Amino acid sequence: MLELPYLKSLGIDGRAEGPESIEGFIASLLVKVPDFAFRNVRFLIETPEQVFAEYEVEALVPSTGKIYRQMYAGRLVARDGKISLLREALDTVAAADAFAVTRTA
Repeated sequence: MLELPYLKSLGIDGRAEGPESIEGFIASLLVKVPDFAFRNVRFLIETPEQVFAEYEVEALVPSTGKIYRQMYAGRLVARDGKISLLREALDTVAAADAFAVTRTA
């Protein structure tokens, strides 16, 4: 399961469950931000069953011409060697700004 619960404030369903749904969610994001990639990953908690980390993205959103700058915090939970949950928090104001088309008069 992939959860980005704060995306609800932007009218986006930030929940995907199952491999096909998660793959579709990620594919949709990569269409909007082709150069999306995590960097500056900092692991704050790391056990065999859980990881909590902070990571950043800085990539162009071609449709708006803006740079998407984001700091994520994520908790990954694994069971029996498989990811059972990835829950991420992000700055929704930064996301809304990067994806908003600015109109000129």
